[in-house]
Amino acid sequence: MISDELWMRRALQLAALGLGKAQPNPLVGAVIVKNERMIGEGFHQQYGAPHAEVNAINAVVNEKLLEESTLYVNFEPCSHYGKTPPCASLIIEKKIPKVVVGMSDPNPQVSGKGVEMLRDAGVEVVENMLQDECLKLNKRFITYHNKKRPYIILKWAQTKNGFMDISRGDVACHAPTKYWITNEALRVWVHKLRNEEQVFLIGYNTFVNDSPQLTNRFYGNNQPQRFVWCENKKPIYPDNSFSFLFGNIEDILSQLYTLKIQSVVVEGGKKTLNRFFETNLWDEAFILTGNVEWERGVKAPKPQSTTVRRIEIDGDVIEHIDNM
Repeated sequence: MISDELWMRRALQLAALGLGKAQPNPLVGAVIVKNERMIGEGFHQQYGAPHAEVNAINAVVNEKLLEESTLYVNFEPCSHYGKTPPCASLIIEKKIPKVVVGMSDPNPQVSGKGVEMLRDAGVEVVENMLQDECLKLNKRFITYHNKKRPYIILKWAQTKNGFMDISRGDVACHAPTKYWITNEALRVWVHKLRNEEQVFLIGYNTFVNDSPQLTNRFYGNNQPQRFVWCENKKPIYPDNSFSFLFGNIEDILSQLYTLKIQSVVVEGGKKTLNRFFETNLWDEAFILTGNVEWERGVKAPKPQSTTVRRIEIDGDVIEHIDNM
């Protein structure tokens, strides 16, 4: 017998396929099962496009089977009109008798109303199936609604001996001749990150000194939005491909929240990264350590949090840290 948990895990697998495309909506997958057999599945593929439940229902060849089926969905079906009609209404209309839900919607204007609508119509609802996994998948959406700011990911590269940048005022004979720290595999990994997250943020000094592209050229088709944090500086070198933010860290996060940005990767220099560490306004960090050493330079930050995961790829290392 296939358990409810296995069907929910399939819904989570499907939901994850929307990463980088569904935001600012949540990541949602849905599976429809009759007599332990999957008869339809779908996920939210693009913001403004049909939701997961709609795609799963449309995938069922014989619509009559819905009246004897169970719908598994990792996120509470919506109960309001947005860019699409309410999924809860469609479930009721199609007479699906049972719905298994992974987590409730954290938006206080919505939370619980989809489940309430289903139950009021006589639908059996099972809640909180694999809730921890469902919460983890939608950590960006949850942070955005609960903390009123984007989910913050810090990322930097460093040498084996802890340098992240050259000393800009250093004499040429002491500076490394090659500034690139990580190997090709880790560069592709960074572009995967650019494919999945909404915004990449750098400080003004990084913008001026390095002229980074911050584009996704090696993985997928999504391009992140690119922002420069100027604090109170007026940009000397304007660039229409970048957006500029002014103010302190709370100001810029508020601006990004207003723009409905759910996730930000901070790829700035030491000064910018330390602003986030000092205010504790960050959620996770990725440290990419290349298999090279420099004689001197700018030392990388040393976060106090415990490493959650460590992966070695062709001699270079990715460390993943959660700010729990």
